[in-house]
Amino acid sequence: MVVFATDGDFAIHVTDLEKAEDFYSNVLGFISKRTGKRLVYDTGKITLYVGKDEKVIPFIPALDVGNYEKAKQYLVKDGCRIIKEWPEDRALYFEDPFGIVINIVEK
Repeated sequence: MVVFATDGDFAIHVTDLEKAEDFYSNVLGFISKRTGKRLVYDTGKITLYVGKDEKVIPFIPALDVGNYEKAKQYLVKDGCRIIKEWPEDRALYFEDPFGIVINIVEK
């Protein structure tokens, strides 16, 4: 059995990272740190990851799993489509049956 648990992390993908940084830092007042090509915000109850992409992908919830490979196989077997994958980070995005993007990560 694979266990999925929410972890308080959400991600969004935007087309203009500088504009996102201006909004989330200066308008909403979140404190950020830049890690490579993404921003990380501590918003209080959640951590918000903002990454640059070719298209906007709104609010991707993150789920912790105990075994990344086992969870991936389980999802694929159940018909989920893998959207993006970061094997070195033990993380991936998949689509649920409704096309909603969800992240799993082995922490």
